[in-house]
Amino acid sequence: MDRRLEEAVRSSWLVRESQAAKKLIGGKTDTGGRGAVTGGGHLDAMTELLAQLFRDAGFPDDAVRHRSGLEVPGYFRPAKKWDLVVVHDGELVAAVELKSHVGPSFGNNFNNRNEEAIGSAVDLRRAYDHGLLGRLRPWLGYVLLVEDAPGSTRPGTPRSGTFPIDPTFAGTSYVDRYVTLCKRLCAAGLYDATCLVTSSRDVDAPIRQPDPEVGFAAFVSSVMARTEELGVLRLEGN
Repeated sequence: MDRRLEEAVRSSWLVRESQAAKKLIGGKTDTGGRGAVTGGGHLDAMTELLAQLFRDAGFPDDAVRHRSGLEVPGYFRPAKKWDLVVVHDGELVAAVELKSHVGPSFGNNFNNRNEEAIGSAVDLRRAYDHGLLGRLRPWLGYVLLVEDAPGSTRPGTPRSGTFPIDPTFAGTSYVDRYVTLCKRLCAAGLYDATCLVTSSRDVDAPIRQPDPEVGFAAFVSSVMARTEELGVLRLEGN
């Protein structure tokens, strides 16, 4: 695994722990670990890593935004703030969303993560279709960090409700379902690349990528393909 990815994931846990400690010192508590993320910034290292991918691929520094200038017009809403935006020669080249899902509320938040991922992409794609984002079809990326814990890895079968569920989801864990989500987001054309990483709170525990199809290497390859397509790749010796 890319060492930079490992460092970025471990940074996420360190920031969470720091934020939770500050909440406790200040006499404030949040349920479900929410206090560890309400301060923001726990995915900053991962966002910077992705920003560097685009810089290394040849995009100038001022084209790669991850601190300001992140609002992109939508179709069903006025605008959406993405986590990373690449604007080159006046065109929206890429937009990336980063999310995390930690326990113990895996069941309660799983649908929320799905709806966020789907909704953000649909909104942007429709905005592009209606001429709100220029001529270039934006490249979209989605990165998800899931806590590696019994609640996320234990197999189970979702309730079927009125109609039978897709058999793909039978006997699956939440991590398995996220793999399916990430693959289908790309297959449906909503995102051009997705990346799913799992990690436990133990800093010495291994960081996992459940499926190479939605792993970091595949994500990087898609970024490189995008830059080559646009002709902004700086080759060695040029």
